[in-house]
Amino acid sequence: MTGSARVFFALWPDEAVRRALHGAASALHRVLSGRATRAPSIHMTLLFLGDVEEPRLEALHDCAGGLKVESFSMSLDRAACWRHNRIAWVGPTVTPPALEDFVTRLRAAVAQAGFVFDRKAFAPHVTLVRNATCRPMDEAIAPIEWAVSGFVLVRSRLDASGSRYETIGSWAGAQA
Repeated sequence: MTGSARVFFALWPDEAVRRALHGAASALHRVLSGRATRAPSIHMTLLFLGDVEEPRLEALHDCAGGLKVESFSMSLDRAACWRHNRIAWVGPTVTPPALEDFVTRLRAAVAQAGFVFDRKAFAPHVTLVRNATCRPMDEAIAPIEWAVSGFVLVRSRLDASGSRYETIGSWAGAQA
């Protein structure tokens, strides 16, 4: 019997962006309570696949290896809270076309390889607080500039303190 891995593709920030996002998480936590995302876990999910049989992980590596993300920058300049799942997040007011294009190509490659995933519209965001007490707030934040130059495949392991992430694949982007 083979095991499975809970996996997703993501953008992973560099240290400077991670520090800025963690600062924003701390500020949102002060206003909305809940549980702030740990700094090492901060990321932007591109495509969540859930449980994948371990022998099929190689197929995900093959999908990703055939793609290049065009290097681009985005401004995370909007903060909000989703009441339905009590998630406080930041994201771009305007989604960079290179990000939309890459997610579309990633989804197509993964679907072509026979993987099943939730096909709801991509909503670029970085989760900063879980179990937040969502209430009206000023959505304006000091913009956090994120230069994206690659993407990762991540394995998520759940435990009593939350999720622990392990990068199991990494791909550099094409220079613009």
